[in-house]
Amino acid sequence: MRIGITGHQNLTSAERDWLKVELAIEIKKMKIEEAYSCLAIGADQLFASIIFENKIPFVAIIPCKYYEQTFDQKHIELYNSFVKQANNVIQLDFDIPSEEAFYEAGKTVVNKSDVVIAIWNNLPAKGLGGTADIVEYAKIKNKKIIHFNPISKTITHINHG
Repeated sequence: MRIGITGHQNLTSAERDWLKVELAIEIKKMKIEEAYSCLAIGADQLFASIIFENKIPFVAIIPCKYYEQTFDQKHIELYNSFVKQANNVIQLDFDIPSEEAFYEAGKTVVNKSDVVIAIWNNLPAKGLGGTADIVEYAKIKNKKIIHFNPISKTITHINHG
């Protein structure tokens, strides 16, 4: 099984703590052959850390050439570390960070995945390529989705038969 992530960048410490436990439990239940992430701050980097802890092959999907410009100093180091540890890196053909680049990267994660983990508060996307847009795309593609709502602390399975 191939698994990907879409999710929010801004998580509280309580949300992060809950997600770290619940994501680890869910990931250990699956026989994952490969995992995909764009390595954005927040949900993506949390997911990647759990994937690496479990020694699962990892593919970084990089939205654009200058993606690292979107990170602050604290998160750029983690991003660079994850990229170095990746088994493969796919960089899209966008030059600069943009909503279009982020949307295409999210769609790439969905297209490569059998299951999409969505860390989402059920609210509309703040811009093109936000979590709600990627969840909607995954639904259109009839992908299995495991929805972690960090606000209500619930886990819902979507399109699972």
